[in-house]
Amino acid sequence: MRKFLLTVICCFVALTVCADDDMMITRDGNFIKVKVLKISSTEVVFIDLKKKKRGELKAPADYIYAILKEKGHNIFFDEEGNQTTSPAIEIKDDENYLFLNNGKLFPVYNLSVNKEELTYQLKDKKKAPYYKSSKAEVFLVRFSDGTTTLINNKYTEKQKRIKQSQQTTQQTQPIALPTNPTATLPVNNAPSTTAQTNATPNSNLLASNVVSKTFSPATSLSPQDIETKINAINPYTLYRKGSIAEYAFEKEGKQVKFMGAMSYLHQIVADAKIENGLLVAYIQQAFHNKKNEPMKGISKEAKGYLFPTEIDTAGTFHLTHDISRDFIFLTKRQGYAMLMPSDMKVGDNLKCNTINDDSKNLLGGKIKAKAVYTDFKVVGEEQISTPAGTFSCLKLTGKVSETTGRQTVNYIYNWWIARGVGFVRYEILSDTKKGKEEAPLVIYLNKLDLK
Repeated sequence: MRKFLLTVICCFVALTVCADDDMMITRDGNFIKVKVLKISSTEVVFIDLKKKKRGELKAPADYIYAILKEKGHNIFFDEEGNQTTSPAIEIKDDENYLFLNNGKLFPVYNLSVNKEELTYQLKDKKKAPYYKSSKAEVFLVRFSDGTTTLINNKYTEKQKRIKQSQQTTQQTQPIALPTNPTATLPVNNAPSTTAQTNATPNSNLLASNVVSKTFSPATSLSPQDIETKINAINPYTLYRKGSIAEYAFEKEGKQVKFMGAMSYLHQIVADAKIENGLLVAYIQQAFHNKKNEPMKGISKEAKGYLFPTEIDTAGTFHLTHDISRDFIFLTKRQGYAMLMPSDMKVGDNLKCNTINDDSKNLLGGKIKAKAVYTDFKVVGEEQISTPAGTFSCLKLTGKVSETTGRQTVNYIYNWWIARGVGFVRYEILSDTKKGKEEAPLVIYLNKLDLK
């Protein structure tokens, strides 16, 4: 599954450039030490030198402000991604630099940033004249201590406008879910993460785009009636707005980092809506480090990305977003893993399906993957204790065959799920068919805050 996170497919014919160690400056003000591999009119292909294990990455041209070359010429990208070059300038760590919107950059002294303009000297001398630049001319300021101040934040504002436009086009009706669940569940040491409610729903990821005879929307009922029926049944998933489930990872009895990166995963119900006769709970994921603090960069982007879970009035929900797989940003999803009825009992075989994904990483690298779910069934009822409490669970087992590119890996899954919570314990074991015992990766519920 590591390759599912790291694989980046480069799709365009591009101009190959000299692969020196360069500095990439992005439109949101980040300085990234990179090895540039290719540049085209639409994108830049590169390797992040501090995160080489991620492999080749891609960034759209309009996301880049400049590439500062160690040799040759710097490359400047305007706000539309058009490119110009200029002679390379050595950036000294002990000086302040002014970066203008037209691509010019130079060291400045005795810099002062005011409400409408910046004043500075071009020489470090008392009698050197002072110059002024309006804020409309300036992209950012880089200080000698390594910090930066982004003056031109048009790119960030444009992304916000795009998200707001997407929100206004959603023809949905928000609902307020009740605060008292129909089943009594333990709540211990709730995580401090605050649920985000301003992120963008991904309606193109809704599983109801797939026709299913056993999954029926109640389009004739009012939103309030749909809400009442679903809460009366209390399905096997987390679905109340504001609820948070925190998961940790373990192998051979020791806590580990998932995919070599995160130590904790927070799943937050950021929103709940009635859409097309179904209750749709939008799940936001936050990735935390070993100190249980949000991971820089990844969590910032993830706040605006939501996974939808759909539930009908019989309490059946589409399992579309598998906790072990959804750590990237999907652009399209077709299919679902399985249907989970609210009246499951021991011996039941679950209706399984196949998921096909088109996705991207944070910088635009494209990933295609397929996961085939088979042979899932309910094999028992068990009381499962975790740091979050003790839960009455159904145990499910099944198989998943995951294909990324040309590589296919088979897994055996064991799941323990509880009403109104979803996954309490989750085991993943590679199906090597070599007769060798392998310790499973365990994902367990560490904290729970139900609303």
